[in-house]
Amino acid sequence: MTGVRFLCKNETKRIIQYILLSVFIIMSIKLLFHMVNNVTTHPIELKDGILNVKEIDNNLYVINGSRQKKGTQEFIVKTNQNLSIAIHNLAYPHNLSVNGQVMPSSNYAYKIIPISKGETSIKLSGANSEQTSFFVSQTEAMKDYLELRIIVNAFLLFIHLMVLIGCLFNLYYGKNKIVTLLFFVFVLSSIIKGINLGELSIISSAIGMNSNTYNVIDGISTAINNILPIYVLMLLFDIELKKKYMVLLGLLIIPLAVFSQDIFSQIQIEHTILSSIVLLMIIFIMGYGYVKRKNAALQIIVLRSVFLVLASTYLNMVRSGLPISNMAFFFNYAYLGATIYLMGILSIVISFYVKHNRALAYKEKEYERIMLLKGIGHDLKHPVLTAKLNNQYLLECDLKKDEKESVMIALKALGRLDKMIVNINDYFNIQSLTAESGKISLKNCLRRIEESYKEQSDNTLIVKSSKEDCIISINPEYFYRIIDNLIDNAFKYNDGQKVVTITYQISGSQVLIDVVDNGRGLDEEEIHIVFDIFYRGEKNRTTDGFGIGLSVVKQLVESSGGEILVQSKKKSGTKFSIKLPIEK
Repeated sequence: MTGVRFLCKNETKRIIQYILLSVFIIMSIKLLFHMVNNVTTHPIELKDGILNVKEIDNNLYVINGSRQKKGTQEFIVKTNQNLSIAIHNLAYPHNLSVNGQVMPSSNYAYKIIPISKGETSIKLSGANSEQTSFFVSQTEAMKDYLELRIIVNAFLLFIHLMVLIGCLFNLYYGKNKIVTLLFFVFVLSSIIKGINLGELSIISSAIGMNSNTYNVIDGISTAINNILPIYVLMLLFDIELKKKYMVLLGLLIIPLAVFSQDIFSQIQIEHTILSSIVLLMIIFIMGYGYVKRKNAALQIIVLRSVFLVLASTYLNMVRSGLPISNMAFFFNYAYLGATIYLMGILSIVISFYVKHNRALAYKEKEYERIMLLKGIGHDLKHPVLTAKLNNQYLLECDLKKDEKESVMIALKALGRLDKMIVNINDYFNIQSLTAESGKISLKNCLRRIEESYKEQSDNTLIVKSSKEDCIISINPEYFYRIIDNLIDNAFKYNDGQKVVTITYQISGSQVLIDVVDNGRGLDEEEIHIVFDIFYRGEKNRTTDGFGIGLSVVKQLVESSGGEILVQSKKKSGTKFSIKLPIEK
């Protein structure tokens, strides 16, 4: 396509469906997600800035209601047992003190504070301290929760690494290098983003990531992870955009993401600006894919909805200071959503290109077969004609009865072979034949065809002629070839008593000709491909033919300004309906 023409009258229904479906999917995912959140979350409330717990079990509890001043959170813990408090999300410059003693700020993803029996005061200060959450559990239980947290985040990183290795392998050995390169950058950016979260502190600290660099790295990786899926979706949906506009898009959004994360974080304008631009583009592209019935459009809508729900929930919890859930302790919602989105898109792209490559390989084989057939059709035409003439000459000679029967059998076989050769040559010469025209009387032509089949004792052709005749604007040879091929197919693929019925009905400026048989019939899948060149049903492989006849019929009908349709059921016969223009 050369451009995107989105709002067409006949597509209004699909647009409305897309809007309603998107809302339904998002609301359903959101409802399910919040139900799971509510079931798995155990909140514990502070009273007047004091957490007073005599005994606490080994569940993980999220602490709600800490005293918050501008840039500060503080509370006191009173307990009769040894506990551990996990401080979640310290990815900003901050100061943390426990009982007045300043704690080191090496790990910015989380920090574990041991709580002894008695009273412990905790104070956290920093520009974004309201984004931080606190969890509490028994000391031994907290160790288990931390191990699970590390395993979950290591597993997510491992998945990305495996995909990255696959991309490198495909870049070197495979095809579709542009898409692979997009995914390589996408996955690499996601890995950097995952490390930047600080969950695996040994790796993040080793490469110099800390709370001071978090925002810039997060801004760049977020921008890349938002832009690249747009390009991938455009490739999937065949949307062409000039390279200069694609480069401009990247050059615009990446700096915007970096500066907005770094400069505007206080007033949260970065989410509004960046997400609005990206979201509008994604909505438009997904809508285009759904309205135009592109491959996997619905799956992409679902995947994007999952990402949108997880990312928006994370932003609401972290940046708006809303109560956080227990699941947020184990993984970053936005990163999990991005991972699901990435893997889903990747699986769709792999499936798409596997089918595409298979189709390409099939077309290459089909082309080889076509070229072979073209040679056969050309090379056999004259030898078959010579054989027919010689056998016809033999029939006029004084032959014994059994000799004449042998010659007749040979002539019938040569006749079938001649039909195959004619179909082959017609298929390749159809474009040059379309200029030929003529006029026929439908009733007279059908009567001649009926007479020609009367000698076939094992086949029955019934022509039900209407009292009304009509003149069809079609090359006579075309018409005979069309009807003959349909009758020949009907008799050929019939295992019982072979009966074909031809009827016609005049309606306005068209005539509808029905060719009905009582043969094997076709299933739903076969109906859609019955006119494809070389198609022959699995049970028809042993029957003479190349699978070209119906393809030639379709081309001849359409080249005469007509249309051919097929209706069929397995074991119930088949009806071919031909619509042709008539002269008034």
